[in-house]
Amino acid sequence: MGIEGLAPDNTSRWDVKKKKKFLIFVLVMVGIIALSVFGYVEVGKQTEREKKEAENYVPEITIPSTDFTVLNVTESRLDVKWDLLIRLPWDLPGYFMCLKGDSQVFILYKGVTIANSTIESYTLIPRWAQQLTVSAVASEGDMDGLVVKDFMKDVKQSGEIRFGSRLILPDCRQGTNGKMNYACDEATLQFEPGSQRKATSFGEQPTCRYVR
Repeated sequence: MGIEGLAPDNTSRWDVKKKKKFLIFVLVMVGIIALSVFGYVEVGKQTEREKKEAENYVPEITIPSTDFTVLNVTESRLDVKWDLLIRLPWDLPGYFMCLKGDSQVFILYKGVTIANSTIESYTLIPRWAQQLTVSAVASEGDMDGLVVKDFMKDVKQSGEIRFGSRLILPDCRQGTNGKMNYACDEATLQFEPGSQRKATSFGEQPTCRYVR
């Protein structure tokens, strides 16, 4: 009786190898698809964020100089004037702000509005940084008595005074109420040596930011 040898099952081994390769291929493809989907979602989120940022973006305005002048001061009367130089960035005229229209400035002292300019007309060049000069005049009768006493006290004691400002500009964007409101940082003004009648801003220029 002969003994039959058991031949190695090469076919079974080959099938196992193929199955392993196929499984690895499937896992790799699933990983690639998962990464692709994740990347697509993240790109979509980033695009949406950038779109929202673009929609909410409104250029900032700066005020390079502010002058304050006491025109008349007596025991019974006080007349003062502010002259502001307002710098508009290049991407504001035409994109957001109308090229022709009316503007107005309000002056604040310690958060209280104490004066405003007349409504002034202007004409701008599109896509060009430009400057507007605006003046506001007020008399003691126009301001709260306590406010007047406070800022006259500042003038006499420190030789410095701080004023804030607010701007109203025409808005030409679709879907808006036609007005752009800007709130500006306070400007620090210093009086000329030996004078309590004329002060000029110094230090960091105030920045005006769009108020929604």
